[in-house]
Amino acid sequence: MRTTTLMLAAVLAGLAPVAWAQSRPETMSQAAAPGAVPASDLQSYARLLQDAETRLRQAQQAAARAPVQRQEGAVSGERIELMRTARAAQDTVQQVPTSFAGTEAYRNADRELRETLSGFVSAQREGGQGSMQAADRAVGILAGLRQQVMQAAGASGGSVPTPSTGGSGR
Repeated sequence: MRTTTLMLAAVLAGLAPVAWAQSRPETMSQAAAPGAVPASDLQSYARLLQDAETRLRQAQQAAARAPVQRQEGAVSGERIELMRTARAAQDTVQQVPTSFAGTEAYRNADRELRETLSGFVSAQREGGQGSMQAADRAVGILAGLRQQVMQAAGASGGSVPTPSTGGSGR
């Protein structure tokens, strides 16, 4: 049990600020991941979101094939990687171009993703039940935001990246 707690605490160290951040408003500069550079335009942002969505789906599929926990109750490496990938997806969402940062679509997706990641952390602490559902929700949030970014890019006259043809493996 101690091993599980220590390992989970180390992995979640990057996610702990997520729960705290939910209770306070953030400015664009506060929300961005350290060292993150905003996407230059909507097309670039849509591609970043698509890549993050693909990586999260792949990590989710790997975690679904692996046991929730390893020996002595330690969280499996695949679940740890899923948490890391979800955190990286949140960082990607926060690379929003200035022109899209003030939109309701972005604000809602950012808030929902933070809430989902917080729920993911809680689910993992409770033995992993519900963490796959949280990962599903995170993928859906990314996909929805990407669609809205693509619509905004199309409306502004920019070329819209072709959506991924890869399925979720379900």
